Amino acid sequence: MIKVISLDIGGTLLEYKNDNGSQYNLKELTSLINLPYETVRDVYKEIFQTKKGTLNELINMFCKKLEIKNFPELNNFFIKKFQVKQEETISLENIALINDLKESGYKVILFSNSCCLLNNDAINEIVDSVDNIFYSYDIGFTKDDSESYRYIEKVLNVMPNEILHIGDTLKSDYYMPIENGWNALYYGENDNPDIESISSLKELYDLLGIMRKNR
Repeated sequence: MIKVISLDIGGTLLEYKNDNGSQYNLKELTSLINLPYETVRDVYKEIFQTKKGTLNELINMFCKKLEIKNFPELNNFFIKKFQVKQEETISLENIALINDLKESGYKVILFSNSCCLLNNDAINEIVDSVDNIFYSYDIGFTKDDSESYRYIEKVLNVMPNEILHIGDTLKSDYYMPIENGWNALYYGENDNPDIESISSLKELYDLLGIMRKNR
């Protein structure tokens, strides 16, 4: 029986008003330091999504792990990446959904791969509406690591199959939760019949059989 609803944050619970940070993505970073994408992605996640520190400290850890020297263009990339602020909002419908889930007896948590340098004003506004927020940099592991799932289960005192996670990244939000014993729904357009998905969080009302109370 599902007891906990786990929601990804960026791209799932939150909506982006702009895409100002798109030019500072991992593909651009890969091109800048001329290393394989998979290597850069894994080290970026290990450092920027599981460690805490200042920007300079994280950059130095990143360079040390990849055995490269920092240089002005690389330093500038990270400065701009974390200076550019994407406008993120949470809709009234999603706030109402969280309240309806809570009133129906579910615990609601947020589970996100994120960086300690990011400050999300929209989430700060609803922090009292959810039961817990789990950021990868607080746990020390990302959604790709089994340790993060075991940590959350221990904190909430629930079994893996009592959690349903919803998110918009196939690997981190669908395949990895299922691999670790959770239930999962992919949030987004999907043509693969083997993948259980929803295109709107409002579909949870029918899937879970709960009533709309908050509008």
